[in-house]
Amino acid sequence: MAISLLAAFKAIPWTDVLAAAPTIVQSAEKLWGTVTRKKNEQDAAEINPVEHPAPQEAPTLSGLDARLQLLDARFAELHSEALSSSELIKSLAEQNAQLVRAVEILRRRTRVLTRWCALLTVIAAIAAISLWMR
Repeated sequence: MAISLLAAFKAIPWTDVLAAAPTIVQSAEKLWGTVTRKKNEQDAAEINPVEHPAPQEAPTLSGLDARLQLLDARFAELHSEALSSSELIKSLAEQNAQLVRAVEILRRRTRVLTRWCALLTVIAAIAAISLWMR
């Protein structure tokens, strides 16, 4: 069963949406700040190798170096993806806040237009009745 657009529009709890918009924006900004702060901390921090007891069969130094380079590249890739994801989330949250503001304006305008239409309908009905009574 299809729901009309007007019924769907009326079913949306706009007060909840408007109340949640600032929280969404703040959360996205907090996420963005956390991700960029971690990136800056990682860039500034020195990487200290952790000493592990040597296994019975010690891998070659070149093998470990190649594995470390591979892991570093993968880490940089994942960090880059996390950074771009948090930037996208922040952007979407800001767009959501703008959309909520626009919808609120449209909702107010719809109320005003509905009232004007009701007033014009009453005036037209009064005019029709007065013409009919003559």
